[in-house]
Amino acid sequence: MYQESIFPYYFLFLQEKIMSLIRVILSIIFPPLAVLDQGCGSILIVFILTLCGWIPGVIAALVILNKS
Repeated sequence: MYQESIFPYYFLFLQEKIMSLIRVILSIIFPPLAVLDQGCGSILIVFILTLCGWIPGVIAALVILNKS
């Protein structure tokens, strides 16, 4: 009998978790770069908040990443 391997599904799950971790680290280091694929409005908002202060930019980037 043919038994399907779970390795491809586990690899996709692991890849998704690693990318999420990379985005969180990136949002702490440079928040506008972390939301680059979320649209122009998100990038602009996070960029302006980062100019006002690093912590508001990080919070906004984490909130935007959490929504997607």
